[in-house]
Amino acid sequence: GMVAVVARAGLMAFGRPAWRHRWKRPYQTALIVYVGFIAGDLIAVKLLAGWTRSGIPWSTAPGLMLLVAAALLVPWATRLPLYCHHVCPHGAAQELLSRFRPSRFQVTLSSGVVRGLEYLPAGLLLLTLIVALLALPLDLAGIEPFAAYGVRSVGWATLAVAGAGLAASFFVPQAYCRFGCPTGAVLNYVRTRGSTDRFARRDVVALLLVGLAV
Repeated sequence: GMVAVVARAGLMAFGRPAWRHRWKRPYQTALIVYVGFIAGDLIAVKLLAGWTRSGIPWSTAPGLMLLVAAALLVPWATRLPLYCHHVCPHGAAQELLSRFRPSRFQVTLSSGVVRGLEYLPAGLLLLTLIVALLALPLDLAGIEPFAAYGVRSVGWATLAVAGAGLAASFFVPQAYCRFGCPTGAVLNYVRTRGSTDRFARRDVVALLLVGLAV
């Protein structure tokens, strides 16, 4: 199933624009249903932190490993954010929700507010790094919404983050993706910008995190 998801994501990322536009909404709905509620194979900082502490499950989770590999390698090689734009069910849910937003409800944030909010994912990455390195008793699933799709074992913190992220995205397009997602920040760090790629703020943050780990 996950192999099929990655293959379809590749078609949505690199296929003909007319074809992608025609199938975008049904595809996003399928992502929410299958990747989110049925498979439950979502990339999250809890998953990555767990793999760094206990090892990669080469034989027990090959589909999820393929998904992580594609999420890391495709943005690095092609500049396209494959996972965030074409696989993540929470991103798809935010975009579908925005279709029902009347234009008068859309909020435009000032540049200063945007710059300030953009530091939040880096702050959550800092928290993740500290929890992972020191093995602190904090469930990292509670700082992201992705476990909310596993409805049988979801915690209140996860539900609160998921609900707040969806509510915010009704007023600010892709609000959680832009201002709250540490997993998206990790994937953004490895994404190349081609000829426009320069040493920037994200690289400073990444180096500071590496220095803290050392």
